[in-house]
Amino acid sequence: MHLTSTLIGLLICGLAIELPTPTAAQFWSVDPVAQWRKEALAERGSGICYRTLTVQAVNPNSRSRQISHCCDGYVNKGTTQSLKCEPICSEDCTHGLCLAPEECECAPGYYRRNKRCIFVMA
Repeated sequence: MHLTSTLIGLLICGLAIELPTPTAAQFWSVDPVAQWRKEALAERGSGICYRTLTVQAVNPNSRSRQISHCCDGYVNKGTTQSLKCEPICSEDCTHGLCLAPEECECAPGYYRRNKRCIFVMA
């Protein structure tokens, strides 16, 4: 009798538990401008150049030093220890990216006119 009442109690509790409702799949939309920006920055050159300096040293094999610096047309936005060379664009590059010195690329949905990125009316 005790076993039967326990089983009936478990059955009633089991029926009272609410099962989760099925959900529809969620698809995340990717912002095309953010995706373009990420890809364009990944392909952009580092802008870091190197030069070799000869310094005074006791050991003749250690007289050459390779020094890194920003190439012409780039400015350092980092530190002397960690260079972050970014290209310089003198023209307005709003709604776009300066990919190389004086080379601005407009974001998707914009085109270049009169040295500016203009929104394309659809």
